Order: sequence, then C-alpha cells, then structure tokens
Amino acid sequence: MSLVSGLWHEGARKITVAGLPPIGCLPIVITVFSSDALTNRRCIDRFSTVATNYNFYLQKELDLMQMSLAHLGSKIFYLDVYNPLYEIIHDHRKFGFEEVSSGCCGSGYLEASILCNPKSYVCPNTSAYVFFDSIHPSEKTYFIIFKSLQPTIDYILSCF
Repeated sequence: MSLVSGLWHEGARKITVAGLPPIGCLPIVITVFSSDALTNRRCIDRFSTVATNYNFYLQKELDLMQMSLAHLGSKIFYLDVYNPLYEIIHDHRKFGFEEVSSGCCGSGYLEASILCNPKSYVCPNTSAYVFFDSIHPSEKTYFIIFKSLQPTIDYILSCF
C-alpha cells in the first residue's frame, strides 16, 4: 500500500501490476528441480501452483487497495501473464514454437541475464523457442503475450 501511495504522490493515476508466470515451466526451474533434468523436461506443477496462489492473493490485495484509493482518483489494474504464457507452453505448436523447455541462449538450461551476452551461443532461430534464456521469454513469446493482453491495456489507457 505504501508503494502505491508513493506512486500516487509522484503523479501516477493508473497503476498496473503483473502477476507471476507459470514458474514451474521456466527452463531454469526444470533444470534445478527435475528428477532428471536431461530427459524429464516437463513443467513442475508445485512451483506453478505457488504462482497461481500468489496471483490469486495479489488480485485480492489489489482489489482492496483499489477500494481504499478510489477517492484519490487512482485505478489499479492486474495483468494476467500466467495464463497466456501457460497456453503458449502447453500448446506451443499452435503458436509456431518448436522448443518449450529450454532457452535459445547457451545450453538453454541455466544461462540467463549476463550469462547470455554477445559471446554466448545463440540458436539460429530464436522464434522457434518459447524462452530466449532459461528465465525470460523470447521476443516472439512476449509479442504473443502482449497481443493477448492488448484489450486489457487498451481499456486501461481509455480509463478517465
């Protein structure tokens, strides 16, 4: 609540908070927590369940914050990134992806952020991968998620 109040005092009137993705499907999580990370590259449901529970409580908390800030003329919005990414992962061929459980950079299992740099190996076709590195979606995935959220974003932009 204090962060939102601080943002309001800085002039923010529309605040958007994104939920967590299906973290059990991130290549790094599969690598670290799978019983056999080389042959069993499936999502680990217990971690994704943590994300869905977090997102549920986050939405409830944002609703309460919205009620308490309504008199200030601010609006708080929740963006669901979990479901679009989950759909892409579980129906990846429909979206034109070939690889869903490893990233395009390096081995695709552990590298992320600074470990993916100009000297790192990068797959020849990044658009075939759901993930660019072991944590972050590829540009194509981000675009598909954006397109699925565009009606919500358009609504947010049209409010007051």
